[in-house]
Amino acid sequence: MRGGRLFSIATCAAAITAGALAVGCSDIGIDEGAGPAVGSPEGAGNAATSEPATTLPLTQTPEYIASNTPCPQGLTELGAVPLGEAAPGRSATLMPFIDLAEATVMIFDSAGAAGGGFVGDRRGRIWRFAPNFAAQAGRDFGAVISAEPVADFSSNTAAEHDQGLVGMTLGPDGRLWINRTDRHGSSVLTVLMPSADRTTLEGRYADVLKVKQTNAQHNGGDLLFDPDGLLYVSFGDGGGLGDPRHHGQNLTTPLGAVLRFAVEGGSSADPSDWRLTPAPGNPDLGPGSDPRIWAYGARNPFRISLDEPTGTLWISDVGQQCMEEVTVLDLGEGGANLGWNAYEGSRRFVGDELANHRPPDLEYRHGRGLCAVIGGHVYRGGQLEWLAGRYVFADLCGGDIYAAAVEPGTQPDEVWHLGVSTPRPVGFAVDAAGELYVIDMEIGVWRLTG
Repeated sequence: MRGGRLFSIATCAAAITAGALAVGCSDIGIDEGAGPAVGSPEGAGNAATSEPATTLPLTQTPEYIASNTPCPQGLTELGAVPLGEAAPGRSATLMPFIDLAEATVMIFDSAGAAGGGFVGDRRGRIWRFAPNFAAQAGRDFGAVISAEPVADFSSNTAAEHDQGLVGMTLGPDGRLWINRTDRHGSSVLTVLMPSADRTTLEGRYADVLKVKQTNAQHNGGDLLFDPDGLLYVSFGDGGGLGDPRHHGQNLTTPLGAVLRFAVEGGSSADPSDWRLTPAPGNPDLGPGSDPRIWAYGARNPFRISLDEPTGTLWISDVGQQCMEEVTVLDLGEGGANLGWNAYEGSRRFVGDELANHRPPDLEYRHGRGLCAVIGGHVYRGGQLEWLAGRYVFADLCGGDIYAAAVEPGTQPDEVWHLGVSTPRPVGFAVDAAGELYVIDMEIGVWRLTG
């Protein structure tokens, strides 16, 4: 996020001004990784790794200078139009759904007989939630969570800056997959086994991927399965002001990329048999490249989502100090280069121009309470027909919720401000009916309705 502080950046919002870096909200002085950038992830079969990109003093590097240069005039503004003006007679409301401080992830479990699913907090604790059919005294939430966590990784989860439990999804076989940062600062993918009645998680689990991080920033960490059962995982560039190690354009590291895997051994009851391998059809990006990379050139793709009707992957990538971006990739568009750190959005940043830059499909500049894009799903529900087909997203600093009709290859003509907000939105969830929920770090989960 701006300044690399994903979960604390909202406190910087008041200091943000157009074209200026907020004091106390930059990456300056927190570039912890002075040694080799990335080690081979344990058990992950990582390719070669990168070294620090420069030996210049920090304040003389191109990345530092570019990150502290005022944003130029003429950058694309979000220009959101109030919903009442864009669609007269339409309105949106947020209804309280789950009361959980520090909530970061949630997934609905359609296999559960009673409905509900799993919700997790930043510290690595996971609860089962169920519909609140019986009203509880003094509570007006649409769902209630289990009295105790059904899984607790808090003793081995770091929760500084962009760290914590940041990703959660269900696999085709009903297993729960999470992405968290362990106490050593590495990103870890873990698979857990729900019980037969789906109300708890079995004791068995497996860590199937570990990626060493260089900082507690830009860890990325979302994950999802496509209709073919392939797993997509996003990772940020590992932090540091302006990507000083150039991870975004380094094809030998999983940092700054979206990876795509096939799951092998998933039918085994023994978690030690489970393996992640490069997915069939992954792009060949040249000698020495990491075969797990599906797309690259990302700074902090904190949230990704899949729109199944169109077969597209939506990547919301948090910018440095000027631009936020969302890129829409067809599932057959493997090998796309999102441009970082040669580009921040469509704006040139440092280094040489790229012949293969895939520009974003939605971008907007910082300022006026905007600083970090939080994706985001295409709405496919039935309760808000007027919202159908529009991408719903948020911005962390202002907390406002937006929607846009995004067509790949062109900026949307109009972005709607839905007239609702939460204090610190960090993600979205979608239920089996296609209805959307906003995950908020301060309050919990809210349901978007009319």
